[in-house]
Amino acid sequence: MPKRKLLFTAALLAGLLNPLVSQAQQTTELPDSHALGTSPQWLTTKVYIEGAADVDVKDKYPGVVGISMWDPNRNRYEFFYPDTGLSKYEQGGGGYFLVTGDRNTHILVPDKGPHRSIVRRLEALNNEEFTYSREVPRDMLETNENVRIYVVHAPYKGPIKTTRTH
Repeated sequence: MPKRKLLFTAALLAGLLNPLVSQAQQTTELPDSHALGTSPQWLTTKVYIEGAADVDVKDKYPGVVGISMWDPNRNRYEFFYPDTGLSKYEQGGGGYFLVTGDRNTHILVPDKGPHRSIVRRLEALNNEEFTYSREVPRDMLETNENVRIYVVHAPYKGPIKTTRTH
């Protein structure tokens, strides 16, 4: 019996003297969906095709251009037209989103519209930039071959104020 008491006391002391921090593995902080909540609004600042980062093609991809709002606490998003601030919700511009655990994929699940879900590769996500890429038909014409577009956003500080409808 005294031997057990001694072992138990030694184990207890070893645990108390060895800080818990040394037991945990240190992890590198990765961006997550909460970075989207660091700005009330995000504006598409550039769209480019893979391999041609110096050529902005926003005019050929108006469907991905706009102001967006993200609510990481509810995992909800909504998109707005950049010229009027009106919601794109009825056209599939609102619903749920998630960022996968590996922080590589951003998935949209619209409440309405023609798409069930939209899967995008997460390129950058922090409080200064949100960039994703995805494959779409060139110039958004269904008969064209697919290209990978990169859609770059920055926190929006302009005059248009958007209001969530859902």
